[in-house]
This record gives sequence, C-alpha cells and structure tokens, in this order.
Amino acid sequence: MDSTVTGFIKFYMANPDQKTILIKQAFTEIKEICKRFQEDSGSSNAEVNYLLMEIASLWEPKEKKEFGFRE
Repeated sequence: MDSTVTGFIKFYMANPDQKTILIKQAFTEIKEICKRFQEDSGSSNAEVNYLLMEIASLWEPKEKKEFGFRE
C-alpha cells in the first residue's frame, strides 16, 4: 500500500491511481511555479533547470536494490 506525507499527516492510499493523479497535479503546479519564477526573475531555461536539480538533490536516494534500481 502506498503512503504519502502531507504536511504532518501520513495517510495510506487505497487506490494506486490516486498517486498518479497527485503526481500529475504536483507536476502541473511545479511547472506553473517555474514559469512564474522565470517571468518574474528573468532567469534563463538553464537557470530554472539548475534550480530544479538543486531542489531535487535535497532528497537522498533510497537504498539501491538489486540491479541498481532505487525503491
């Protein structure tokens, strides 16, 4: 069963499609935030890309499983 942390509350999703929907919503919201940031700051595509990579690097990868795949 999948679990998601929202704020300080952890809940379990009974339906895996729910996770897909949340991922799509998050993607759309992050994309809009990046567009607004780029317009407001005058940043280039490369600068926005670098910012996203820096943000993504804050999450440590989980243990690698067999064949190098992450959980």
